[in-house]
Amino acid sequence: MDTASLRNIVLVASLQAAVAITALASSLTAAIAAAVVGAVAVGRYIAVACFAATLGKDARAVLRVLTASAWILGLFALAAAIAAVALKARPALPWAVAAALTGPFGMSALALGEGLGALFSAREGHSGGRP
Repeated sequence: MDTASLRNIVLVASLQAAVAITALASSLTAAIAAAVVGAVAVGRYIAVACFAATLGKDARAVLRVLTASAWILGLFALAAAIAAVALKARPALPWAVAAALTGPFGMSALALGEGLGALFSAREGHSGGRP
């Protein structure tokens, strides 16, 4: 796993912690639901990072299959956690869904920010022919 993957995992974990702490304002059950779904989501991001690390030519096929399986199982675990909250603690369901969507939205915002930063830094380096 490279430093970018670790940075992204730390980012997702931080966002998950923020959602769980914010859910505490609603109820303890909501905070627990958000924390559990958030932990499963972070585990899924770790599995994705491990899978991505096995996509090189030197990686063994067995490792690729194992990490891909962990990623897919993480998706099922995330769905199961949300379903459990829906069945057992329906008022906490919006917080569980928020925790599930925090990673994708956070990573999208990060990618958008990095892309815009690269675009603007490239434009600053190019003056368009003006002195």
